[in-house]
Parts: sequence; C-alpha cells; structure tokens
Amino acid sequence: MRPVRRLLGLAAIAAGAWWLFGRRGRGGGERVAVGYADGSAVTLEEGAPQRERMLEIARAALAR
Repeated sequence: MRPVRRLLGLAAIAAGAWWLFGRRGRGGGERVAVGYADGSAVTLEEGAPQRERMLEIARAALAR
C-alpha cells in the first residue's frame, strides 16, 4: 500500500507543478518540477523518461 501512496503523492505534486508552471505562460510547454519535504526541488528536462511518466500520471489525474 505504501508504494501506491508514494506514487499518488508524486502524481499530486507533479500535477500541481504542471498546473502552476502552465499558468505562468512561459513558452507554453509542459514542465515537471518535483518538490521534496526538505524544500529542495528538481525540474525534469524534456525527453527524460521520468518526466514523460510523471506527465502521463498528471494528465490522467487532471482528466478525471
């Protein structure tokens, strides 16, 4: 059950980041930023397999 929670948490973070970055209007492209509890963050570059997976999860969550 814990891995599912972690995946859902990451999906929520990715969806929130995607939504926030999308509202900024910078270039109109999709961006993925993952924030951690310690305050650090990572932005996944275009073409990274992890980025594509996070975008799929975020799109599915937002489509519901």
